[in-house]
Amino acid sequence: MIFEKNRLETFTQWIYKDDNKAKCTPEKMAKAGFYVVSENEPGTVKCFVCLKTLDGWERDDDPIGEHIKHAPQCPFIKLNKKESDLTLNEIISLCENMEINILEQKLQEYCRKFNEMQDKMINQLRNSEKKKKN
Repeated sequence: MIFEKNRLETFTQWIYKDDNKAKCTPEKMAKAGFYVVSENEPGTVKCFVCLKTLDGWERDDDPIGEHIKHAPQCPFIKLNKKESDLTLNEIISLCENMEINILEQKLQEYCRKFNEMQDKMINQLRNSEKKKKN
């Protein structure tokens, strides 16, 4: 999704696809770094770098403004450049940031699952100790 063209192709069912007066057109969404997460959720988009997920888009929402509002530290937004103006080093840096964010997201998910398993095991141990006492 590093390329705007690829992001744009995900907006096949976008609610404002044919609305010329809408601010959040597929083209503007893709320029702001967003792509549609899945066809099952055509109104939910994600930034290809910071992985910020947003939904509930309204006709007058400005994609770049919303991206800045919800993810001001996003490296893509901070560059504030058109895709055609990005240097190779900037593209590589965006890819590195994307990979770091993906790994951090996976780590958070693994930690959440670990904590759930840990809680479940602690509860099982407590329940077995209660049964032994009774």
